[in-house]
Amino acid sequence: MNKVAVIIPYFQRKAGLLTAAITSIRQQIAFARIQQIIIIDDSSPRKAVLDLEPFLFDPELQTKLQLVEQVNTGVSAARNAGLDLVANDVEYVAFLDPDDVWLETHLSSALAALDKNSDFHFANFTHIGQSIGAFERTKFFQITEHKLLLKPDIYQYCTDMVRQITTVNIIGTSTVVYRFSLAKKVRFERQFTFAGEDYLMWLALIACCFKISFTSSITAHYGEGVNLFSGAIWGSRHMCVRLLDEINYRSYILNNIALERDNQLMIKQVIAANRKAYIGNVMSMLKRFKLNIIWLVLQQLWLNNDFRKVMLNK
Repeated sequence: MNKVAVIIPYFQRKAGLLTAAITSIRQQIAFARIQQIIIIDDSSPRKAVLDLEPFLFDPELQTKLQLVEQVNTGVSAARNAGLDLVANDVEYVAFLDPDDVWLETHLSSALAALDKNSDFHFANFTHIGQSIGAFERTKFFQITEHKLLLKPDIYQYCTDMVRQITTVNIIGTSTVVYRFSLAKKVRFERQFTFAGEDYLMWLALIACCFKISFTSSITAHYGEGVNLFSGAIWGSRHMCVRLLDEINYRSYILNNIALERDNQLMIKQVIAANRKAYIGNVMSMLKRFKLNIIWLVLQQLWLNNDFRKVMLNK
């Protein structure tokens, strides 16, 4: 049976989140097929080892656990460090963020598709504070457009995944399981810390993993830990940094990925909205005399060519 490595980047402040994530892994129907559970503690304020104490007397789990502590370099670098540790004989890699949990059928559902020659699998999930699945909450994803692969809820993805990712992405990181043997050198883009690194990873993977599948049922719940994306507050420095990454990663897509013309136009519209939001955020800070934002703006304009072009309307 092909084995699985689970990669968890860890940076949290709240006790018990990682414990819940590991418990959800332990409860997987397909737990026996997990060979490695790789946790990268990215200099977390709360040490990962503290949340692992409840599992000290679980020898079966302990043989799979691998904890690495590193200097803080961001979530992309942490996931990449985990990918670097995947054993040569592991066929599949799954991602799980430390504040998220899997339902017990998550892995068995993904493996059923992958064992049937899919290469990249994702699943429906709930966002923080939501009871309705991500698939149902967007009008840009219709299950009827896809082919049933395995009853009752596993489908072959049949439409344009590049368009899906670059316009309305429905792939949740904590639901992804893919054939690692086809993409052993593919890694997350480290320069995008606050937005877009996952989108670019999926685009890189589907260039290697041609057969895509998904589970239409909810198999994961997103939690309330440290979230670099949703944690950005209007009128803050963090929001400026996040919007910078949003503009830059979308510019990267336009410059490096072949897209249909209408797809390009949609991305350009989003970039224009990001630009407007960035200016609005800066103005909000200046109105409250947060003058240190001026230095950040000048620094971002100087160091980021794509961002400078967008902000100067070139």
